[in-house]
Amino acid sequence: MFIRVLSHELRSFFRDKMYTFLMIYPIMMAVVAYFLMPYLREQANMIASNIVTVVFILLNSFMFGAIIGFSLLDDQDDQVLLSLKIAPINVRYYVLIKLLISYILGVIATILIILAGRFYDALSFKDLLFITILTPFQGPIFALLINAFANNKVEGFVIMKMSGIILLVPIAALFLTNATEILIYFLPGFWTARIVSFSLLPVDFLLPSTFIYFFLGLIVNGLVGLFFYKLYIRRVNI
Repeated sequence: MFIRVLSHELRSFFRDKMYTFLMIYPIMMAVVAYFLMPYLREQANMIASNIVTVVFILLNSFMFGAIIGFSLLDDQDDQVLLSLKIAPINVRYYVLIKLLISYILGVIATILIILAGRFYDALSFKDLLFITILTPFQGPIFALLINAFANNKVEGFVIMKMSGIILLVPIAALFLTNATEILIYFLPGFWTARIVSFSLLPVDFLLPSTFIYFFLGLIVNGLVGLFFYKLYIRRVNI
């Protein structure tokens, strides 16, 4: 079932120009990171370099979230979900497989951007592993956010643009180093940003280790994802 859905999704991605662009976008980002990050580390100030690092790592998974999000909207417009209700395939299982595809593609994109941007020079293997596991959750969450409120692609684009703040606000993790960071604990991207900043900034943070941030990040990402999933299945009645 997973292979069949994956094969169908990949064919859909390359038939639609928008999906094709979103698919190659992470590769474009990796190429930019390959040339830009060494320059920023040598020529620009450290804050600029750190901000770009966080944005590059977070942005890739958002792209795959957008792809799967619009793919689910297509399924809704084409009555695919309605058809699956009378098929032997569980509709929720089908949706979860699509979300899993988004996560897997996010893992690949995260590894690619880490290698291209040479972030492995600044981060420990443990923190790189935490980032690789945690960051791709942005994809399924973003896909569910779009589909929890959008009825069509036009509304989906509006929500995608409005939700850009979800990507930008975690940058505050670079500047909040005391208890004020609690104010943005609810943002899924904060936890990745904090793990990145833990290695990049020579300061003491509220919590003593990246493992704690990673563990709490898994919980927050899981709860936020579950919240939007519940909203989505209630809206489409599956």
